[in-house]
Amino acid sequence: MFVIVIFTMLIIALLLNPISKNFLRNKTPREWILDSLNLGIQGTFIPLLVAILASSGFSSIVPELQGKLEVHPILSFHLNFIFVDYLYYWNHRLFHSQRLFPIHIVHHTVTQMDVFATSRNTLWTSFLIIYLWVNAFFIFWLKDPSPYILAMSISACLDLWKHSTALISRTKSLNFISKIFCIMTPLEHAWHHSNKVNVNFGANLNLFDKIHGTYYQSDTYPKSLGLKTKLKFWQKLFNPY
Repeated sequence: MFVIVIFTMLIIALLLNPISKNFLRNKTPREWILDSLNLGIQGTFIPLLVAILASSGFSSIVPELQGKLEVHPILSFHLNFIFVDYLYYWNHRLFHSQRLFPIHIVHHTVTQMDVFATSRNTLWTSFLIIYLWVNAFFIFWLKDPSPYILAMSISACLDLWKHSTALISRTKSLNFISKIFCIMTPLEHAWHHSNKVNVNFGANLNLFDKIHGTYYQSDTYPKSLGLKTKLKFWQKLFNPY
């Protein structure tokens, strides 16, 4: 419910921005279909399917681990917010390798940041996102997974936010958030969607980009976003190779 509220608020902010509102009007029917299908399938259905499959598999293979890990709620929270975020950082960098980038390139066809395109990708890409499987395992293993699930919800909201245009004109505020809290902001993630696709890989945090030399910061918004591709519509959905 928390994620749905944030999603709704970001849509309202999108519609209140004249430039973003005009962009939504100019989106082609195929772009709307691509984004809508991915929000429903790649962003919702597949994560639920992974959770069910993983839970069933863990129950069969290691039933003795179910609910056995008892940790402090703060540690449980940060297992997701920091540790899983670090795994995602490397998972994301792997997607940008020459061999695997085709399965991720559809996400980089976004030419204007908006929450509808958060999950834009080839429909089956979610199966290769490591945090879905890791999250399912920790929920299975933890005695009280509620703090972990709270971190998952916040991570989902931050993912929606960094793909939005909310606060995008307030660069000083965004840079303050970035420096003080090490949170990946919409401005920083926009540069990841520019011609600088090999920077700012982080999901929740920009800390790992700073540690590994892939961080890029600017006080201005990129002049253009998105990569051009010759992929046909059905290839974007099913076979980007």
